[in-house]
Amino acid sequence: MVIDDYKEIYILGKQKSKTFKNKKILDYIFFILIVIYVCFLIVPVIGLIKYSGIEKLIETVSNVENIYCLKLSMTTSLISVLLTFLFGTPTAFYLSKISKNKIPKIVDILVELPIVLPPAVVGIGLLLAFGDNGFIGKIFSDLGYSITFTPIAVIISQVFVSSSLYIKVLKNSIQDIPQEIFEVTYVLGASKINTIIKVIIPMLKKTIISALILSWVRALGEFGATLMFAGNVLNKTRTIPLQIYTYMQTDIRMATAFAGILYILSFVMILAIRSLLKEK
Repeated sequence: MVIDDYKEIYILGKQKSKTFKNKKILDYIFFILIVIYVCFLIVPVIGLIKYSGIEKLIETVSNVENIYCLKLSMTTSLISVLLTFLFGTPTAFYLSKISKNKIPKIVDILVELPIVLPPAVVGIGLLLAFGDNGFIGKIFSDLGYSITFTPIAVIISQVFVSSSLYIKVLKNSIQDIPQEIFEVTYVLGASKINTIIKVIIPMLKKTIISALILSWVRALGEFGATLMFAGNVLNKTRTIPLQIYTYMQTDIRMATAFAGILYILSFVMILAIRSLLKEK
């Protein structure tokens, strides 16, 4: 009996040791995979800074044309984020309560299309719709206004390609909220709009801000649709990505320096906003 007990203890100890070793191996594999992925994300920006050099980065920031591109990109992307919040928030709430009705499902598909469509396709579509001869742009053209090759065209392009990300993230968060919270507010006499504005939106404040940051970064880096619809007009519609594209044809070092600045700017802005949220 004693021998059998020792045998059992020995077998259990061996199994535990084997399990521990397996877990340790898995931990090492996971750690290695994470390190490889993080290095994969860092390597491009190191390459940009190394190739361009610190002096070129300083020269890029002090360039008058680049300063205008930076201002235009920041202004248009912030306006596009504001419009995304205004139009995207009610849309996300509408889509989060999808019924068996086909209309919301079609709207949901339309919202997700900009994520999968090539930017050039989006640009052509916007040009044919809002261009001077487009079925919407012609109305403005007859009134003496042109949308194409203006900052307004830049904003439209940015909103079109970036708003889907905001709506998708917010919609998923709304669906995670227990239905009982909505029902309690209705019982207490609040309308659906009051519930959304006074209860649900404050609950999802961090999610909304995070989704807006994601949308803002996407708008800031928008290239294809802007090029097709707004054009690459100096001191008018040339954003940072378009300026980088222009430099690639004439001065590769300047292009890499400006690309590095865009990378660093995006990182700093996201870090600053997330730090602010954490403090609050």
